[in-house]
Amino acid sequence: MRGFDKKEYKERVNRALKLMEKSNLEMLLITSPQNFRYFTGLDSYFWESPARPWFVLLSQANDPIAIVPSIGESALQKTWVKDIKTWQSPNPEDEGVTAVKEAILTINKHGCRIGCEMGKESYLRMAINDFNKLNDILANHKFIDASPLIWKLRMIKSISEISKIKKIISIASQAFDELPNHISIGQSEIEITNIMKKKLLDLGADHTLYMSCASGIGGYDQIICDPTEKKLAEGDVLIIDTGTTLDGYFCDFDRNFGFGKLTEKCKTAYEVVLEAAKQGMEIAKPGNTCADISNAMSKILNKNSSISNSVGRMGHGVGLQLTEPPSIMKSDNTILRENMVIAIEPCLEYETGTMLVIEENILITENGFERLTSPTPKNIPIIS
Repeated sequence: MRGFDKKEYKERVNRALKLMEKSNLEMLLITSPQNFRYFTGLDSYFWESPARPWFVLLSQANDPIAIVPSIGESALQKTWVKDIKTWQSPNPEDEGVTAVKEAILTINKHGCRIGCEMGKESYLRMAINDFNKLNDILANHKFIDASPLIWKLRMIKSISEISKIKKIISIASQAFDELPNHISIGQSEIEITNIMKKKLLDLGADHTLYMSCASGIGGYDQIICDPTEKKLAEGDVLIIDTGTTLDGYFCDFDRNFGFGKLTEKCKTAYEVVLEAAKQGMEIAKPGNTCADISNAMSKILNKNSSISNSVGRMGHGVGLQLTEPPSIMKSDNTILRENMVIAIEPCLEYETGTMLVIEENILITENGFERLTSPTPKNIPIIS
């Protein structure tokens, strides 16, 4: 089944309303594509165009109100949301501001607290000048950062969400497992990642929205860039990190591949990173914190390198976005809870400018964790 049934969306809204009540918020104004989809079920490539903002207004007094450009009305009518307001867009002079204002005043004319996506790993998908205009028009209302509330909702996945995430991780795992049979020394990073992308589609994935790739002798110096025309040669290690989706939900993990003969130092470094990932997963259980996972992995990594970890964090949440809160880092004391989906991602820079990274996806269960990715090879697969 694509999307979710009406009951799922209503449960999300009801959970939001309960958290809003605890935070003394009468309304929640949603603007980002991911959260719009989370509450309404609508997905559209049209969001790639920044010309038109889209809004959903949740309130204690009303069912959700979608406030959208008129071009989106028919699409919204196919979702569970019934109260749809529109305006003609693009309209630079009034890009939905009046429509949003009127919807808010219909619910509360006198003033109240309204939550918005203004904080951690969140953003307002509307012009800041328009948001300021809305503030001025609604002088008696106060806009409050509600991103902690939203992330509290989204960090805990429903059974239906978990099913979709498991499926896309299974697809990507199979693609990674089969990739060594189709690549060889002399191929370029672009050629290899194109093979991987085709394999993902053939296995049933929807889109590969993220595929970083890097290679070098014994490792690589970064893990965020697109593949290049560089051809793989003897002694290289290639990493492919994919964020591929199914029905909007991401996987996010990587695999490493060696080309020809690798040094003993490289092989040992890989074993260390693999051990750190295993230790991180063992610590990942309800009641422990993200910092606990980070500290456990750092202890292993720091024993084997005098060079500090250079990627900032070693994991994060996964769901409707490639990366979501929480963060696996020493300063994140988020308590792990059942039905969180987490990427565990230790990194070891074992020589200056040369690192190895292993990333796994896991589900936090009642008493521990469930590994969602296929087992990482104990040794780097060698491509000849």
